Amino acid sequence: MSQTFFRKLDLTEKINRLSQLSSTNGKLVAWVKGGKEKVVLIASIFDNKKLELKINEKTLPFAHGSDILCSFEFRGISYFAQVTISKQGPESSSLIFTGDLFKSERRNTFRLLTHLIYDVWSEFDLGEKYEGSNVVDFNARTSQTKMFQNFLKLADGKENKSDQDLTKIKIRIQDISVTGMSIHVSDLELKYFEKDKVFRNVSIFFADEMISVPEVKIVYVVEFLAQDKKSRRFKVGCHFSDLPPTIDDSLGKKINSLLRENDFNKDFENFIK
Repeated sequence: MSQTFFRKLDLTEKINRLSQLSSTNGKLVAWVKGGKEKVVLIASIFDNKKLELKINEKTLPFAHGSDILCSFEFRGISYFAQVTISKQGPESSSLIFTGDLFKSERRNTFRLLTHLIYDVWSEFDLGEKYEGSNVVDFNARTSQTKMFQNFLKLADGKENKSDQDLTKIKIRIQDISVTGMSIHVSDLELKYFEKDKVFRNVSIFFADEMISVPEVKIVYVVEFLAQDKKSRRFKVGCHFSDLPPTIDDSLGKKINSLLRENDFNKDFENFIK
C-alpha cells in the first residue's frame, strides 16, 4: 500500500505556490504519463490570471497542446500537476496550470515523531473551565485541581489569571505533520475531544517557536492499552483543516528542519558504533 497521500490545493494556495516557484526560478520535472524520460525545466514568469507559467527552455520534447505531468519541490514538500504545453514560438513555451495542483506527504518522511525526542505541545481552548481531576481532599474539603491551579498562579506570578486562561489545556504532541497531529488523552479529557469536534486557533509550541493553527478537527479517537492498567488512555487524531499557505510554510519548514536534525543524529549514532 502506498504511503504517499495527496491533497488538492485551493486556488489561492495554488497561485501562491506557482508564484513562489517563478520568483525563485525553481526547477520542475516534466514527463509524459507512463513514460520513462523526464525533463528538467526552469520556471520563469507566472501569469496568475491565465495560470500560465513560462519556462526558460527554448526547445521541448513535447507537442503544443499535449498534456503532461510535472512536479516540483518547495521547502521539502513535493507538488504535482497535470499541465498543458503551450508553444507561442520557436523559443517560447509555457505550462498551463488550469488543472488541479496537489501537494504530497509521505508519512514515513514528513511525519515527525515528537514524543521522547522533542518537547512539542498543543494548547486547546475548551470553551469552559478545565477541572481536570475532581478528586476531593476530604481533610481540607477542597478540590485538588483548584489547589493546583492556585499554585500555578502563584508560580507564574499571575494571581489575577483570567477565566479564559483556565479554559485552556496543554497536551503533549505524539507526532505531527503539515496535515495534522496525534495526542494522547485520559478519561478526564476524553469528553472534550469527541470525533468531528472542531477547535479554533490551536497553538503548537516547539522549543523555540509557536505556530497557531486556525482550525483543527478531531478525526478519530481510539483507546489503547496504557502502561498503567488502572487508567484508560486514548489516541486522538487531529486534522489541520484549510491551512493557510503562510502557516503551512512555517509548519512544514519547522518539521522538516527537525527531521533533518534527527537524521543527522542517527547518522552520528551509526558512525560511532
